Amino acid sequence: MTNNTPSKKTALRTHTCGELTAANAGQTVTLTGWVDSKRNHGGLLFINLRDLYGVTQIVARPESPVFKTAEETKSEYVLRVTGQVTLRPGDNPNKNMPTGEIELDAARMDVLNISQPLPFDLGEHAGVSEETRLKYRFLDLRRPRMAQNLVLRSRLSQVVRNYLYSLGFNEIETPMLTRSTPEGARDFVVPSRSNPGEFYALPQSPQQFKQVLMMSGMDRYFQLARNFRDEELRSDRQPEHTQIDLEMSFVDEQDIARVAEGMMKEIFAYIGEEVSGPFPEMEFSDVMLKYGSDKPDLRWALEIKDCSALFKDSQFKVFSGALAEGGVVRAIKGEKGAVFSRGDMDKLTDLARKHGAKGLVWLRFKEGHWDSPTLKFISEAEQAALKDLLDVREGDAMFIAADKPAVAAQCLGALRKELIARLKPAQIKKWAFLWVRHFPLLERDAESGNWTFTHNPFTAPLPEEEHKLDTDPGNVRSCQYDLVLNGVELGSGSVRNHTRAMQEKIFALMGYDKEQVQRRFGMIVNAMDFGAPPHGGIGMGYDRLIGLICGTDSIRDVIAFPKTTSGACLMSEAPSPIDEKQLKELHLKIVE
Repeated sequence: MTNNTPSKKTALRTHTCGELTAANAGQTVTLTGWVDSKRNHGGLLFINLRDLYGVTQIVARPESPVFKTAEETKSEYVLRVTGQVTLRPGDNPNKNMPTGEIELDAARMDVLNISQPLPFDLGEHAGVSEETRLKYRFLDLRRPRMAQNLVLRSRLSQVVRNYLYSLGFNEIETPMLTRSTPEGARDFVVPSRSNPGEFYALPQSPQQFKQVLMMSGMDRYFQLARNFRDEELRSDRQPEHTQIDLEMSFVDEQDIARVAEGMMKEIFAYIGEEVSGPFPEMEFSDVMLKYGSDKPDLRWALEIKDCSALFKDSQFKVFSGALAEGGVVRAIKGEKGAVFSRGDMDKLTDLARKHGAKGLVWLRFKEGHWDSPTLKFISEAEQAALKDLLDVREGDAMFIAADKPAVAAQCLGALRKELIARLKPAQIKKWAFLWVRHFPLLERDAESGNWTFTHNPFTAPLPEEEHKLDTDPGNVRSCQYDLVLNGVELGSGSVRNHTRAMQEKIFALMGYDKEQVQRRFGMIVNAMDFGAPPHGGIGMGYDRLIGLICGTDSIRDVIAFPKTTSGACLMSEAPSPIDEKQLKELHLKIVE
């Protein structure tokens, strides 16, 4: 791993292990680091000495006073080595190492610390389990790839800050200890010792505080904010995560988009990648129709097509029955998917059923003809129309879902992902950004049947649809937008309600009376009474962004000390019981 920053000279070292080149030949230098590997070649000992900045080869000769010390060193011993920088003999530098032109001829070697035998090999392809890596995270982070991830994360946070400072944003911290409010996930709660029976909550996001900052006249706020959510975990979700959080006054959706897009351009420019704007944008309804997901991966051009009009007079009851009940008929092409066997088709059908579909109709186009167990139910005219609509060619397959719009979208969206994974179609771009705009403002809660927010309760309705709140609240579109990158929801934000009347009207639709609103959201609705400006913002998942850039499937690889999927830190052994004295101070009692 290389670093272009100046030498890290200290009392113990003159250079790092990643900076010496042929230009340093003849100089006497001192390096410090860990024994990465050791080799014996014809009596000469070669030690690769590693630090955060790179690796330098150390040579210990049999006649040297350091030879015995070098012989006794083992993996991960901490050394201080002084010697002369020499060019590697012959015309054979190690091109895999930035320091590969030189080596250090050791004249003095001090062991600063020893290491116990390692619980796992620190090689990049050691095959060690993630549980072991997390238990010994201090060793795992010594691996160059992991170290590089964290260094890049640090550098990019500086890029973000410099960019936002240049636009007049102010970095302002918001509280970690606040009150519990409904924001879409369970809160982590903290008992208050001085207020028995009362609790703080760790913030799921700085949502209300950043809006209050706009009402305080701060105009442009940002924060690399820590957020806490007690929810089911997976590879791209942690109980505590970081987001680039920003809010702006007197703005509309496009103003916020320009800031966010500029930030992405700066971040990707730092890693040598060019992304161009403005980013494409789609309505939520359109993106669900075309891709079956509100976070589609647009690195591939695969699209879902609506075929309902083709089958309005169909004799196939699967299609005609779905249409008669207000459903749709939609299809997706699998390029070169005719290679799928009947067993493969059965698995894809099972996938569709797992996502709510009653079944899946499939057709293969081979040797100029269709092949399908349901072919006899589809007329030749319908077959021809399908072939034209989806541009089916020799060796392709087609998959059709007939169901309610939401179910058809969900099952074909899942199928789209599976087809991309299995068929590996040509990728049309490396970094595929997309704005998804105007989500529904409200949806029915599955348990209570009441209206609830789709993203957060402070999102404003589209001005032209405010009148529907009185007659058709389920079809009100909102000023809500998500920024998607390569199929990952990278950021989410909205233009907010800034009048108490509108905010309370939406709360009323969700079943909150004025007393409940005051108790749960008093801080923000009270501020709305005193000249709150129009405002909006976005929060971007920083862990997810770094994970995408580093090419890892798990955000645990870009977080220094992450939790497991059960929420445990295997290194610190958290969470853990607390003693009886602490429980008494907090006025708590554990009930078995």
